Amino acid sequence: MKTFKRFLFICIGLFIIVLSTQALEKYEVTANTFLNIRSHGSTNAPVIGTINHGGIVNVESIDGEWAKISFNGGCGYVSTAYIRPVTPTPPAKAPTNTFSDWFRQTNYDCRPLVYIILGLSIVLFILRMRRGESTPLEDTEHTINLSLFIAVCLLELFYVFSMGANSIWFCTPDKIGWLWTIINFFIFGAVVFNQWMCFFNTLNDVQYNSYATFNWTWGIYTWGICIIGAIICGFFFAGFLPVIGIGFLVGQSVQTGIIFNKVLPKGGWKHACICTLTYLIGSTATVLIVAHFLILLLIVLIALFLLSLLGKSSSSSGGKRCSNCSHLSGSSCNLSGRYISSPSTTYCDNYQ
Repeated sequence: MKTFKRFLFICIGLFIIVLSTQALEKYEVTANTFLNIRSHGSTNAPVIGTINHGGIVNVESIDGEWAKISFNGGCGYVSTAYIRPVTPTPPAKAPTNTFSDWFRQTNYDCRPLVYIILGLSIVLFILRMRRGESTPLEDTEHTINLSLFIAVCLLELFYVFSMGANSIWFCTPDKIGWLWTIINFFIFGAVVFNQWMCFFNTLNDVQYNSYATFNWTWGIYTWGICIIGAIICGFFFAGFLPVIGIGFLVGQSVQTGIIFNKVLPKGGWKHACICTLTYLIGSTATVLIVAHFLILLLIVLIALFLLSLLGKSSSSSGGKRCSNCSHLSGSSCNLSGRYISSPSTTYCDNYQ
């Protein structure tokens, strides 16, 4: 019993010490050189210690012009005219690792860019419809088409890197509702298909207007292989992602070199740079939005697959159905009110 009481007193004492420690407030010494610590709250009290300028003291209480502080296991008193509360240092902000992290700190809303991109995509669609099946655009139409295509691609790149994981907010049911999610999904698919076609058409245009021919299949294949490889490595072999990144850079460097060297002899530096930049900007933006759409498409396909499984399970659990009218056996027909005894592959009571 005595041991228990002793243990209880020790716990209470520790608890009081912890509470008293947490109740102390930190103050900084502002005296030019040092601050005297006195045994009592009076200038006539003896000095029992000093604290240099900038030192920190733990204040237990303040009474008028004197503050009681903790000192050498006991207490002391210092003048409140030479101390000030220590302002807590705010936690450091997490470093911005990506452009989207930095841009989100500016609180700029990039969502309206979606509507601008959509409007420009409609104009590109009209220009695409004006061209013949195999006739490239020339002169003014080519300039307008190229300028619009590059503008759309740059806007898409800026939008994707600014929004980050929120790039497809317009297809998120909890933000815009299911109706607009479905509508926007089909609109997004149309925009992606239109840009895919415009990308290859624009490459054909710049190739035709530069009086040269070049092949871009190397770069396109590199995009596809690296995207598939990145997805596989992301799930199973994360350590190989840098290798995929290096392979991608090498493949794209080879492709840009091919384009530049093919165009330079016939089209000169101007057309060589235009063709190279058109490929780099166009392929990067196009592949990014295609990747975002494929993610949505994969989600939709998985959802449809699960719904089909649920439909099959519900139909199999409901009993046998007539292959002609799909009514259950052993029940009444909802159309005629007649009883269906046993469904047949060719007839049921509904047809008699």
